[in-house]
Amino acid sequence: MTENSYQNSVSRRYLNLREQVLEYSNINMNLRLENDRQVYIAVFDVPLSSGIIGSQTQTLALIFGLNAHIYHGSGEVITDLEKNESVMKAMQSLFVSCPQVLNGMQLTSNIEYYDSDKVRAYQKTRKGIYFKELDSENKEDRFLTMLMENVLVKIAAVLSEN
Repeated sequence: MTENSYQNSVSRRYLNLREQVLEYSNINMNLRLENDRQVYIAVFDVPLSSGIIGSQTQTLALIFGLNAHIYHGSGEVITDLEKNESVMKAMQSLFVSCPQVLNGMQLTSNIEYYDSDKVRAYQKTRKGIYFKELDSENKEDRFLTMLMENVLVKIAAVLSEN
């Protein structure tokens, strides 16, 4: 499907923000990577149950040591989440642990958004972007889902305080 196929399901702003994160590089960040398996960007496209156009997905975008954002399909954005210590710790835990699942993911250059009922995980390393649709039947996928959900739980706690 082409990008235009999704113009009714997600906003142009959402697509642009998501793409910007996935195209951001360690060179842009001035980040020296320790090895080819070090993940420095993690993006999770998370399906949501909603009959409202633009509300059927959100993306958790994590940039090592810098940012934790949530992008909603409608174009709404939640930023500065990394300023909360518990969110930052959960994000750091994800980045330390997620390279363990890279062997079960595939290198891809295709970062185009598509609707799915599964979480789509993208992990960026010096070698490129590793991708996988997460499946609850797979041990590594459950592990990566747990890491992602840990970050989302910390974010939910922050948002409920405000």
